[in-house]
Amino acid sequence: MDTIGADIVLQILQEEGVEAIFGYPGASSLPLHDRLKDSPIRHYLTRHEQAAAHAADGYARATGKVGVCLSTSGPGATNLVTGIATAFMDSSPVVALTCQVNTSLMGRDSFQETDIVGITLPITKHSYQVNNVNNLASVLRRAFQLARSGRPGPLLVDMPRDILASRCEKADPPEETPSSAAEKVPSNLDQLGKIARALNMSERPVIIMGGGVKLSNACDLMRALIEKGGIPFTTTMMGVGSIASGNGYDLGFIGTHGNELANSTVHQSDFILAVGMRFSDRSTSLIDEFAPLATIAQIDIDPTSIGKNVKVALPYVGDIQETISALLNLVESRDRSAWLQRIQQEREAKDFCLPFKGCGKAGHLISMIQEAMPKETIAVSDVGLNQIWTLRTWKARTPRGLITSGGMGTMGFSVPAAIGAKIGMPDKSVVAICGDGGFYMNIQELATLSYYKIPVKIVVLNNRHLGMIRQIQDLFYEGRFNTIELGNHVDLVAVAKGFGVPAERISVDENPEAALAALARAEGPHLLEVVVDENDYVFPIIPPGQANTAMIHGVGD
Repeated sequence: MDTIGADIVLQILQEEGVEAIFGYPGASSLPLHDRLKDSPIRHYLTRHEQAAAHAADGYARATGKVGVCLSTSGPGATNLVTGIATAFMDSSPVVALTCQVNTSLMGRDSFQETDIVGITLPITKHSYQVNNVNNLASVLRRAFQLARSGRPGPLLVDMPRDILASRCEKADPPEETPSSAAEKVPSNLDQLGKIARALNMSERPVIIMGGGVKLSNACDLMRALIEKGGIPFTTTMMGVGSIASGNGYDLGFIGTHGNELANSTVHQSDFILAVGMRFSDRSTSLIDEFAPLATIAQIDIDPTSIGKNVKVALPYVGDIQETISALLNLVESRDRSAWLQRIQQEREAKDFCLPFKGCGKAGHLISMIQEAMPKETIAVSDVGLNQIWTLRTWKARTPRGLITSGGMGTMGFSVPAAIGAKIGMPDKSVVAICGDGGFYMNIQELATLSYYKIPVKIVVLNNRHLGMIRQIQDLFYEGRFNTIELGNHVDLVAVAKGFGVPAERISVDENPEAALAALARAEGPHLLEVVVDENDYVFPIIPPGQANTAMIHGVGD
């Protein structure tokens, strides 16, 4: 066969180490899908393009590699948008390949024509359209390089059908790049020295870690820094799992739905070292009252994230792994036993004042799920109450062992992202934890699980409502419940079995051991529906527009 543009695409994907693509075909993508038939790259047909984007994202988060999704033009491309935005907000390296109508039809309101480049420019590191077959190789190589460099994130490459079908020569091999094996030294050692001196002099320091710590593979270095300096740490939602839970310095995660101890400690601190996080509103709540006593230092590879939301006294732009490695040599060992003892006393007074850390029976069940599953199981949570229950109670044992949509907060994320995580990490168990609302949003992916026999375990915490919104209406809208009831008329067990996925239903009030054992030993996909009370909320919580110290502990507070 003659070499065509589609062959170039697959050549570059193989060159970049791509093993799996998640996608959905259409007329504009057929030249590429046709050539995929003879490619060693596995194509997984999701049942919706949004799911393809989430699966590519889950693959990237679980493996650290670039995830790839593929769609046709028009609605196929626009269906990727939510998944691309989700990856962008959480800095996940994804390359989205979209196939466009023929170049002669562009700009003429042709069938299934959409300016997907214009649509996605605000939610990608960059979006390209290739209108010359000879540029395909260079653009694709550039997209992969950008996706994983600096602050990782999604790229989109839009390719007209006739470009994919055009005859051409095979792409030249990539140019050799200089070896990066030599140790890199941060460029601004003077500024790093100022950060170290401020940290060394502080009496009540706290480290806040975001998702950037995991993305830079700096978790071990951060652990060494924490232990050397005797520094307590908290995380953002995306930073959960950076250091294995149970560490004596661990305060839990910070923010609106975070641990009271974490919020209280940050409020009392005199120095904050923020690493790989951008002080989003979900972490800081009322910014004007955030950490009023603290000098703040912020380290991030993305200069646009420095001082974006919170005034920073000591900014530092650089690769986190390189920076923390250098900082370790400058930080002194300190006896901070008084500060740590003060925190421990507060922990003992507050940490167990609520049933199962404020997550009730659902939180206790999630803990039991983890106990039933293999040690390094990857948990993929959805968004809503189930997300907070999971983040609060699942003890992350590896940096990539807990995956969720933090920045975008995308309902429907968990099941397709779990598919991608399992494809990327076939030797690890993967469990998706979701509410009934999020589960409904991508329920069609049960067909994907069944068809490919992907052994993802799904736990649906069914409270028959949009639980997080119900809690907000209960607390802050005088209990005026409206537009949140999903009802109990759908037999989720029957639906799952109809898709070919074994399923079981239990109540959170029942003895779950047998059901959890069946879930854990299932060799293929398996769904467990757990009926939970609609009034099982998550506490404490910060009311809208208030400071992190204003956490309330229940209805009526």
